Amino acid sequence: MGRDLPRLLASVDLEVLADRLLGGHRGHGRGARWPSPVPDHPQTGKTPPMSIFTDRSGTPRWSCWATGRSGTAIDLVATVLRLDVGGAIDWLAARHGTELLAADVPPRRASTPQRTAPSEALRRYVEACQERLWRPEGADARNWLSRKRRLADGILEANAVGFDPGPSRLQRARGLPWRGPGVVLPTFDDHGALVYAQLRYFDVDHAGRKYDNPSSHHATKPALSWPRPDGPLSTTAPLVLCEGTLDAMTVTAAGVRSVALIAAGDAHHALRAVEAIDGPLVIAVDNDPAGRGAAATLLERLHAAGHPATHLTVPGDINELAQRTGARFPAVLRAALRGTRASRTLTAMRRGP
Repeated sequence: MGRDLPRLLASVDLEVLADRLLGGHRGHGRGARWPSPVPDHPQTGKTPPMSIFTDRSGTPRWSCWATGRSGTAIDLVATVLRLDVGGAIDWLAARHGTELLAADVPPRRASTPQRTAPSEALRRYVEACQERLWRPEGADARNWLSRKRRLADGILEANAVGFDPGPSRLQRARGLPWRGPGVVLPTFDDHGALVYAQLRYFDVDHAGRKYDNPSSHHATKPALSWPRPDGPLSTTAPLVLCEGTLDAMTVTAAGVRSVALIAAGDAHHALRAVEAIDGPLVIAVDNDPAGRGAAATLLERLHAAGHPATHLTVPGDINELAQRTGARFPAVLRAALRGTRASRTLTAMRRGP
């Protein structure tokens, strides 16, 4: 027996299902938020990371900005209960009584091939936002990047960082981030070519997520992000693998080579790319459950392959360390890298500037 999937999804109240599977929500209406549905991914911020919305076809969907996962009720069941798609459909159908002949099920659409280069629309969006960062309208964004995030103009210009004022003030193609003002963080390959971009929202509660990504129509999410340097880099310090583009730019601006996982949840997908990196590697991802899990995954694979890799533990993340230590950050970072053996903690971050 097959199932009419549109009818099955229409029979499910996604918010009620999320409450049942995830233990309730915070907020009301469009501001309602649920815990991450990804097993073993605890909430690390004040706001739960999952939101529910209705797509253009009228289908209720969920999205978790902490992990980048999203989907329909079927995907939610599969994610939370660790089922395959068929098992998730069976689980829902058993509770909603949707059982029809296989002939009633629409044929599966062919998968869209992955892009090999970003779309022209994404390139134009990145360029337009980069230009706006240096206009008067980008003053607040520049302050957020320089004063709060401790990133100087040079590293921002080298990495084409931009300011998105929101869809009411900047038109963009369908499939590009659109939920409100934020900072555009382009992603480059190891040759310095643009391959991707993310939008980091200022008002996370309003946007319903911290980061937003372009659709696969515009770009394929890469395994790693390589920031462009704005000056000479150390030839003796090991390469530092961070979590997130902001952290990687922070390390590169200090004169140390870096590369980033776009998110901790990308660790499994990045294993092959990380393993291919030449030379010693220091893992310095965020010190939260997701980051520690990513570090363990990467180190296990690297050590099994005989790759020289160590773990640098910080009581937060790399950019927070830069905020706390200020002008001393490059020296603090280099000293920590020289002292890294297996796992060291940067106590300087606890002391502050």
